[in-house]
Amino acid sequence: MRSRGTPPGGTGPIRSGAAVDDPARHLAVRVVSLPHSRDRRQAIAENLADLALPWSFFDALGPDDDIGIACRVAEQVDHFGRPLTPGEIGCFKSHYAVWRTFEADPSLDWLLVLEDDVCLDTSFDFPALVAALEQEGLGYLRLFCREWRRGWPVRSLGDRQILFLASDPYGTQGYLVSRRAAARLVASIESIRRPIDDELGRFWEKGLGNCVLFPFPLLERQAPSTLSGQRDVERAAARGKTPRRILNKIRDFTAKRVYLASLALGLRRLARDQT
Repeated sequence: MRSRGTPPGGTGPIRSGAAVDDPARHLAVRVVSLPHSRDRRQAIAENLADLALPWSFFDALGPDDDIGIACRVAEQVDHFGRPLTPGEIGCFKSHYAVWRTFEADPSLDWLLVLEDDVCLDTSFDFPALVAALEQEGLGYLRLFCREWRRGWPVRSLGDRQILFLASDPYGTQGYLVSRRAAARLVASIESIRRPIDDELGRFWEKGLGNCVLFPFPLLERQAPSTLSGQRDVERAAARGKTPRRILNKIRDFTAKRVYLASLALGLRRLARDQT
């Protein structure tokens, strides 16, 4: 992994932060960004100037950086239907590296992970949100998603709600993750088989739920992606249907349906017990 003149893990100097006795000291922000993306870095640095949480850049990795896990084209074809683009591989490696360095840092309990093409509501009370997640036993929460899915409310937070979505909504623009959840994500990944947002969307396998905060406390800036790159339309349209790919899709469909059915049954039992 490249250091780029930063401490181990690619994190740069802390730009702003909470006092030592601040209750938010266990929560920090990492902005995943390519070192040469100067305009993006300047824009998000200006956005985060008033944020009352410690934050730093995390230098995004490239497709050839070694993070200690396999990256095999054959597996990608079997599980995703096509080889991943270099941008998709670099994006996967960058988020995985954030989780791994977080797991090794005993000074933090939670991370707010952002990509550099977002605009965050810096007045939002993220420590209060973390406290609510801990009360609900949740270790992972999306703060934005690309596609809307059917879902149901888990908890109200003022004029916002934590919603559980019934399918993968895609996107890694911003999310909260606990130390335990980050360790679980790292342990669950043996190789790079699909884009990182598809990997995170496998909630029936990860055991971390599929929750999102709505309305979102961040927005995605309208700009070409420098992390995941533009997914090649022709390659995506030509995603293969090999026997292994078909079998994996059937397995995933079945596992997700079983998970959702079990969850629905548990909710009905809870509602019945409370009446």
